[in-house]
Amino acid sequence: MKWMNNVSVLVGVTLGLLASTAAAADTGAITAFVEKTLVTNDSSRGGCMVALTEDPSKVLPACRKTWVSFSCDGTYTDPVRAYRMLDQAQLSLATGLLVQITFTDEKMHEGYCVATKIKVMTE
Repeated sequence: MKWMNNVSVLVGVTLGLLASTAAAADTGAITAFVEKTLVTNDSSRGGCMVALTEDPSKVLPACRKTWVSFSCDGTYTDPVRAYRMLDQAQLSLATGLLVQITFTDEKMHEGYCVATKIKVMTE
């Protein structure tokens, strides 16, 4: 019977650790202008990024400043979707329209948070 108590404690501790790990990740969103886009020829920084006029680290302190990755190398999303997100950022840059960008500190490339959604604002 004593071994069952030990198993119960072990299961409880494991579930607690899993819950605290999941709770550590967060999602943030900002509305900003696109200042720059970046595409690399390797997987550094996820392969493509965007620099914004608002600082992602002010919303999620775990994120590095200015830049957000789209993960064009396919680490966190498929490359086609990532490049479509980059296309939206380039559209914003070319037209001067704001973007609303959602990002997470659960998925990062070299400390840069990864975007999960981008919306070009027409109003």
